[in-house]
Amino acid sequence: MDLVETFVRADRATAEAVAGLGDAWPASLPPVFATDPDHRPVGDAVRHLARDEAWIPALLAGRTMAEVGPEAFDGDLLGDDAPAAFARLAAAAQEAARPVTDLGAPVHCSFGDCSTEEYLWQLVVARTLGAEALAAASGAPSPVDDSLAAAVLAGLAPRAELWRAVGILRLAVAPASPSPRDELIALAGAAAAVRCPT
Repeated sequence: MDLVETFVRADRATAEAVAGLGDAWPASLPPVFATDPDHRPVGDAVRHLARDEAWIPALLAGRTMAEVGPEAFDGDLLGDDAPAAFARLAAAAQEAARPVTDLGAPVHCSFGDCSTEEYLWQLVVARTLGAEALAAASGAPSPVDDSLAAAVLAGLAPRAELWRAVGILRLAVAPASPSPRDELIALAGAAAAVRCPT
């Protein structure tokens, strides 16, 4: 599975998890990453993801946040039908990613420039772990299968210790099983996030 396909699948998994939230929007979501606040409402996490989704087409096109307008995607992006609105944002992000071929092209993120490859891996990991946590919050089956998890695990493994050192990932934990999905969750230290209370 190549990186663009991995991103598309991870992004679809997130949209599927959002669509399956039902009445779980006020549920408590434990931190998925070290930078996440403790036990924020599911709805807040989805709104943050929606803002990220909205930025993807512009950033993959090489535009800067200053060119687009730093507040372009602030405010309510989800409206009265949050799952449908999120699905539209995700579809636009996926369409923007599909033609990407130059993984070395710079992406102008809020934290500075990085390669398209690194930007897509950050999105892939965030989408995959986010989909896991959101599905757990609603009690729905995980939308992340072992083939997607294996691809994400292969991309995260060489980055994990650096991301942990700079405060992105939580401490690694022992995997619940040898499946790629459980190994990915454990490497990211996100085991608590997929057993979140409501």
